[in-house]
Amino acid sequence: MRPPRRLLPLLALLLAAAAPERPAVTDVVAALDGREVRIGFRLAGAFDDAVRERLQAGLPTGFTYEIELLRDRKRWWDAGLAEASLEVAAMYNALSRDYLLNVKRDGRLVESRTVRELADLERAMTEVAGLAALAVPERVRGRQRLLVRVRAKLGAGTVLGFIPTERETAWAESRKFRLPVDAP
Repeated sequence: MRPPRRLLPLLALLLAAAAPERPAVTDVVAALDGREVRIGFRLAGAFDDAVRERLQAGLPTGFTYEIELLRDRKRWWDAGLAEASLEVAAMYNALSRDYLLNVKRDGRLVESRTVRELADLERAMTEVAGLAALAVPERVRGRQRLLVRVRAKLGAGTVLGFIPTERETAWAESRKFRLPVDAP
């Protein structure tokens, strides 16, 4: 027996509502400090039960953020000007009952610290503020529209249970901004 046609959209809506929240990069903010671009953003929905279980098991767990500076073009693809990566990884130490947090920018260690509480670790791994991430290249002159976009790589996953893939969020963009005319 077939279900009535009116129930199919309702069933699809219920399945969509029951699906787990997909991680997403949000609140991307970019600000100029001379020719340096400082950014801030949040990664929402990535700290799930699987991440917490990996951390409690003592396994290194982290996210990699890809950051790009683009020249905004209205009727064409945006031109890439600069890119950077930010790796945030943590590992639980069961003896001292704290987390070791390492932050790498473009593969170089920037910060290493210990965090006691899981909530503080989650905030440290998913919120970035005031990061001097990119420098505007010299070839970019004043008044050109620029934007920053960010996405997060969340680690390995599988499709259909056996095809390996890289789990990542969609790109999130900042508001467009302009380099001042009198920028050095």
